[in-house]
Amino acid sequence: MFLDEVSFDNKCMLRRYGFGGERLLYRGEFNRQPWVCFCSVNGIIDAFVTNNTFDREVFVLCCKTFIDNEHVSCYPGRHSVWILDGARIHCNSNIMHFLRASGLIPIFLPAYCPFFNPI
Repeated sequence: MFLDEVSFDNKCMLRRYGFGGERLLYRGEFNRQPWVCFCSVNGIIDAFVTNNTFDREVFVLCCKTFIDNEHVSCYPGRHSVWILDGARIHCNSNIMHFLRASGLIPIFLPAYCPFFNPI
């Protein structure tokens, strides 16, 4: 199970150039929405959206909600190995204790290796 934060905005869904090759201009409000995505080998299992940036409390709340929704089982069960990047909110010792107490095995990706993370 891969776990990571990502953010999308509604601006990236728009075309940049018109049919004549001229650059298009847009007016309006573009909102950036941060998400926490849980991705397995079969695709995205669940995603959580927040209106603000992610901090440790929101990250732990998303993990607890995902675990409580019976998506995971204890090691060596389904979705019991979580692969995270080395972000500071992931490396907190309290979060690691919580994940291990839930029967999960957290594994961290090497630094500067974003190509290992499918999210």
